[in-house]
Amino acid sequence: MSNHFSSQPASSGGSPSSELGLYIHLPFCRTKCTYCAFVSGSPRSEEEIDRYVEALLVHLAAGADRARGRALTTVFFGGGTPSLLGPARMERILAAIHEGYALTPGAEITIEANPESGTRDLFERLTPLGVNRVSLGVQSFHDDELQWLGRVHSVAGVDRALESARAAGIDNVSLDLIFGLPGQSLDRWRETLERALARDPMHLSAYALGFEEGTLLDRLREQGTVSPACDEEYEAMYDAMRERLAEAGYGQYELSSWSRPGRACRHNLIYWRRDEYLAFGVSAHGWYGGLRYGLIRDPRKYMTIIEDNRCMVGADPFWEGLLDERHSLSSDEAASDAMIFGLRMTRGVDAASFSRRYGYAPAERWGETIARLRDRGLLEADAGSVRLTPRAYFISNEALHHFLD
Repeated sequence: MSNHFSSQPASSGGSPSSELGLYIHLPFCRTKCTYCAFVSGSPRSEEEIDRYVEALLVHLAAGADRARGRALTTVFFGGGTPSLLGPARMERILAAIHEGYALTPGAEITIEANPESGTRDLFERLTPLGVNRVSLGVQSFHDDELQWLGRVHSVAGVDRALESARAAGIDNVSLDLIFGLPGQSLDRWRETLERALARDPMHLSAYALGFEEGTLLDRLREQGTVSPACDEEYEAMYDAMRERLAEAGYGQYELSSWSRPGRACRHNLIYWRRDEYLAFGVSAHGWYGGLRYGLIRDPRKYMTIIEDNRCMVGADPFWEGLLDERHSLSSDEAASDAMIFGLRMTRGVDAASFSRRYGYAPAERWGETIARLRDRGLLEADAGSVRLTPRAYFISNEALHHFLD
């Protein structure tokens, strides 16, 4: 029986840090939003959700061996809409994590929630199990925009969910927003920002509306029913957001993320710093032991495989039957990943840390690339770090793809 993951990281991935995250994907939603390209959708029944949870618990228990001797610093429940599972199912999953894994004191445990299912009962029952951060899928503070996006909540529902989280003792709340809706004016986007700031979140993430292949929004674009905003409109909204959030005291630590001091999302920083994280659940992606892996994308196939191959999964939670993607990274590939992800952080890539991990400084491998991008005004580089310039934030892919070589 093959075992694709060693208990220690492979040397090709660079020396691991002490950070270890856990990501769990819960794919169920009340409805599919027009823009959503994630593996998510409405369950056929409550029984289907229960069946998924049972399969996930088997998978989590099997994977606990991979974390032996290390403690989780972050746990992130993403989706889908994790809050849709309700308190009882989430309690079972959290109890399994506490039983099978060690957690550091004060570990960051985040649950993504939509306003309609972010109830006080849910938050009050999960805080004793360590949930201390909520990422709330708001997207807009205009009811007509919410309706157009296919959201099932209202602005009033956002306020109820915020009140519920805070009443349960969770003040570390993040709001997700979307900008660049067709026909959305800059003034209307500024109104959304002001309404978000009035709620005093600890963290904000904002993303340009995408027309991802396979989404309803992309089909409407192909039919000529909807036209994307132009690049200049997207960029104007992004720049206005950066300026206003800085005025309000939020620090931008990543291309799409702002926080109050000390409230950056620790789990997302694991991704950007290329620290290790285990991942479970349909379509989840992990990085551990020098290997990058992705689990199968079909929820029903995921459940059936675990049910029919429980012994195999129990012996190897990353058994090949569960994986859509498995790639053992060479040292050079891992270093490229570290540059591409690290440059998403506004502080950039620390040259000394990079050198300790990969055996050479960024300039030793990409000196010409760094000089060329610096001449174009897209990069700043000195002896200590390499980072994007603010000018490059909105067009980051223009710079990042050069570090694949």
